[in-house]
Amino acid sequence: MIKRLFAVLLAVAALCACGKEETPGGGGGEDVGGGGSENQPGGDEVVTPPEYFSTDFMKGATMCFAQYMADAGLKYRENGAEKDPYASMKAHGANIVRLQLNFEDFKTYNGATIDWASWRRVLADAKKAYANGLDVLLTLKPDADDYSKQTTDHNLVPAAWKSLTAESKLGDALYDWVYKVLCDLAAEGIYPRVVAVGNEVSVGFLRPDGSAAADAGRTGRLLKRGFEAVDAYAAKYNPNVKTLLHVDNPRNMQWFISQVTAAGCTGFDIVGSSWYPGTNIGHTMGSGSYATFGGICSALKTQGYDFMILETAHSFTTGTVDGKWMGDNCNNSYNYPDWSDDATNAVNYTPAAQRKWLGELAAEIKAGGGAGLVTWGTESLPSTGVSKTVYTYPASWAAGSTWENNSYWDFTDSNNLHEGIDWMQDVQ
Repeated sequence: MIKRLFAVLLAVAALCACGKEETPGGGGGEDVGGGGSENQPGGDEVVTPPEYFSTDFMKGATMCFAQYMADAGLKYRENGAEKDPYASMKAHGANIVRLQLNFEDFKTYNGATIDWASWRRVLADAKKAYANGLDVLLTLKPDADDYSKQTTDHNLVPAAWKSLTAESKLGDALYDWVYKVLCDLAAEGIYPRVVAVGNEVSVGFLRPDGSAAADAGRTGRLLKRGFEAVDAYAAKYNPNVKTLLHVDNPRNMQWFISQVTAAGCTGFDIVGSSWYPGTNIGHTMGSGSYATFGGICSALKTQGYDFMILETAHSFTTGTVDGKWMGDNCNNSYNYPDWSDDATNAVNYTPAAQRKWLGELAAEIKAGGGAGLVTWGTESLPSTGVSKTVYTYPASWAAGSTWENNSYWDFTDSNNLHEGIDWMQDVQ
C-alpha cells in the first residue's frame, strides 16, 4: 500500500507539472467511449476511492465468453432452469471475475464476429459483474496474437503500432492506451480492483514478429510505462487499484521478476501466474523457495509483492464426441490431470474431483498469504445446438470452444451448473 500511495503521489505531481489535458488512444480500432481522460487532477483535488464489493482473498473465474455465447443462443442452466451465469457465480462464492480487453480486435472469421475481448463487450460484461455484486480483474492486452496457423504466435506488436520501431515511442503508445481505457471505464462507473498489463508477458511482450525472441529487459521497460499509466489513472480515480504482472509459468517466475525489476519495472503489486500442470501444457514449479506455492508467496512478500494464480483449470468430465475430449467440433486444448488413458481414469474427471482440486489449490495459496485464485475458461460451452457459428478463437482453432471440458457448466447435462464451482464456497 505504501508503494501504491507513493506511486500515486508521483503521478499526481507529474500530471500537474505537465498540464496534460488529453490522452489519445483506443482499442481494437473502435471508439473506447466515455471521454473520461480530458481533465487531470489539480493540486488540491481529493480523490474519493471507489468502494469494491470485496477486499479479501479473490475467488473467481474469467467470464469473457459467457455473454458472447449466450448472445449466440447458448443457454446456461442451474437445476434445469436458465440462469444468468454471473448470478450463479455470485451465489456459489465468487467475489471477482476476470475480463480481457484487447487493443486489436480478432478478425472476423467465416462470417463470425469474435468480439468477446472488444471494448463494447468488456464494458457490458463489467456492468453485468457489478449488477451481480462482483468485482472486476481486468487484463489489458495491447499485444496481438496470430491464430492463422496451428502454432499460434503470441504477444506481437499490433498492426497499428508496427511503425513505432523506437522503444520509447512504443512505450508512449502503450501508456496512452492503458490510461485512456481506464479513464473511459471510470466515466462509465467501472473501477477494476486489479489491472494486469499484458497476458503471460514472460513469453514475450509486444514482439515485432513471431520469430523475435522474448526479451525480458525490453518487456520490463515497456511494462514500466504501462504500470505508470495505471498509476496516473489511480491518482485521478481509483487509488486503491492493484497492478498485476502476469507470468506464464511458476518455473520462470523467479528469473523473470529479477529481469524486469533490473530493467526498472517495479511498480506492480501482485505477481499472477498461470498454472496448467497437465501434460499438454506442462507447467512445473521452480526450485528453492519457488518450489511450492507457499514458498512463492513468502518469497514475493519479502520483495513487497503479493501472489495469486490468475489462470488454472481442472477437467470435470470424460464426455466425448467421436472419442475426443470435446463437446463440439473444435478440439479442446487442455485436459488435466492427463490426456492419456482417460477411459480407465474417469474417477479423476468428475465435478467433485474438480471442486476438490481447485479448493485445495486455493487453500494452499490462501494459507501462504496469497491474494487469490481465478480460473480460466470455466464459463465455456460447446457451440452445439445453435445455428449461429461461435468461435472463441479464429482460424486454426475451428468453430466452437477449446475449453468446455474444464467448465463449471456440464455440456453432457444440458449445460447445467455442476458442483465444481463450489470450491469458492469451500474457501472462506
